[in-house]
Amino acid sequence: MSAGNGTDSWVVIQRNPLSGSGRGGRELLTLVSALRRRGYRVRMFSDRAQLDRWVVRAAGDRRICCIVAAGGDGTVADLLNRHPTIPLAVLPLGTENLLAKYLGLRRDGEFLSGVIAAGVVRRLDSAFCNGRRFLLMVSCGPDAEVVECVHSRRRGHISRLDYVGPVIRSLLSATLYRFEVTAAELSQPVSGVHVIVSSVPKYGFDFPFSPAAEPDDGLLDVRVYHGSGRAAMLWHVVRLRLGWPIAAAEVTSFRTTAVSVRVQASAGVAHFQFDGDPGGELPLSVVVAPSSMRLLVPAAAG
Repeated sequence: MSAGNGTDSWVVIQRNPLSGSGRGGRELLTLVSALRRRGYRVRMFSDRAQLDRWVVRAAGDRRICCIVAAGGDGTVADLLNRHPTIPLAVLPLGTENLLAKYLGLRRDGEFLSGVIAAGVVRRLDSAFCNGRRFLLMVSCGPDAEVVECVHSRRRGHISRLDYVGPVIRSLLSATLYRFEVTAAELSQPVSGVHVIVSSVPKYGFDFPFSPAAEPDDGLLDVRVYHGSGRAAMLWHVVRLRLGWPIAAAEVTSFRTTAVSVRVQASAGVAHFQFDGDPGGELPLSVVVAPSSMRLLVPAAAG
């Protein structure tokens, strides 16, 4: 499917003000220059509300080719929630950029201008978690508590180094909550200390939590780790990262269109994260939205 191009087309850029410094800032300028050379008209916004007002005013008399998410996975998800009918393009300026990695997009403004001009649109699944749309994954467990900690202290762009301290503290002393997972595919609820619901094969730091996941199959890949204790979880994560065998009894994996997760009784208040951003407190309910996202992608990924 093609988004088309032409001199009457506008490209709107949403820049995450907490991303895009250094090389990212330079690539933004490169993108704007390259798009104008190709005949596009360009508007860039750091303020979300200003972009939304401009898009509303533009409806009917201006042709919007796409909105560029210049940031991380969370920026893409935010735009999808606000403008679900407009094709999106991605200039990956975040920490992990999992969606961009999967699609073969890189931090290169000139390259992205070519992707936009080629106009190849791919439809991917998204999903709703407690009524809010997300792109890639929802999880609860130690990683979600780390995300909650890192973002509560955020003062600017987040790098992988910002996660080191919270990860170490989580492994040494954080509470391990136990969760109960229910879905139509399960004959009875299953429990575990880490739950991930994903539509892509790899998680942050390239962990292959859901190696068979596909973002356009209309299904959610759910993985529940049953282990007990921090040492067991750490050993599980090490083996997973190294590609060593994982015993079937350690994990329950299944595919579904809808799943619910709650904290088991008296376990306390636990958080979840989606797309690397804090999601709030459990319980959560996730429902897939097949083919609901339109993304401009390199021709090879179309």
